[in-house]
Amino acid sequence: MALIDKATLTGIADRAASQYQMVAAAFENIDITGTGFYWQRITLTNDPDVEIPLLSPYYTADYAISLQNAIRSGVPQMTTIVTTMDSHFSRVGETGSWNGYCTDKSLRVSDYFNLLYQIAKGSYMLANNVFSESDDVFGNVEITIGPAVTFTDGINYGDGASANLATDSKYAPTQLKAIAVGAIGGTDIDLRLSVKDPTDTPTTIDVTIPAGTLDGAEIDIGTSSDRYLDVTDVSYQLAGSTGTVGDNLNIQNKKERQIAM
Repeated sequence: MALIDKATLTGIADRAASQYQMVAAAFENIDITGTGFYWQRITLTNDPDVEIPLLSPYYTADYAISLQNAIRSGVPQMTTIVTTMDSHFSRVGETGSWNGYCTDKSLRVSDYFNLLYQIAKGSYMLANNVFSESDDVFGNVEITIGPAVTFTDGINYGDGASANLATDSKYAPTQLKAIAVGAIGGTDIDLRLSVKDPTDTPTTIDVTIPAGTLDGAEIDIGTSSDRYLDVTDVSYQLAGSTGTVGDNLNIQNKKERQIAM
């Protein structure tokens, strides 16, 4: 029996992730607490004659309207996308379920799929197999009087340990990009980023921000094979151009890919 091919599995994972994203967006409004869930409002009465008959059913009602319960109850049987593929992996001898396949094939799935996986399996996927869907700022760079590079540290994706779960901002190493915050002045900026590679080993990578780059423009740092967990510092390249005082950049993750139905 053949193991499913990578392109097919990617399409399945991305479709499921897209559906999860849509359902989650709806429930962000449906499940909003406002000034309190039903059961919280009952509790606040501090009246046993009200609490005893109503607290339990109202808590059940709040839970029933939750995102996780809605998906478990079948919107539309989404958890089977995870669990029936597990059965396929087992039949063909692929150990480790989705995680084993992703590791073997160097495939990363969306964090939205990771959240669906958690509902289906009760555990998050391994961080090294999941790419973040957020616009994560690893740091900010500003050219200040000197000229000098002023670096403000931001998020990181953990230490890359194979046992890390994709939660609490732990994700697979990512390619980086620089985003201009305001237009860049009339001089290039040659920067050297101190980063941590997928094994959490310190290294560096260079990037040049062209003079005149427009506000919001994105500049790739390296290629898709240059993936990092963290940016720890930024300095000038030796004998490089120093930019213009006031130039400002965010260093962010570059999305693995855009998921689609």
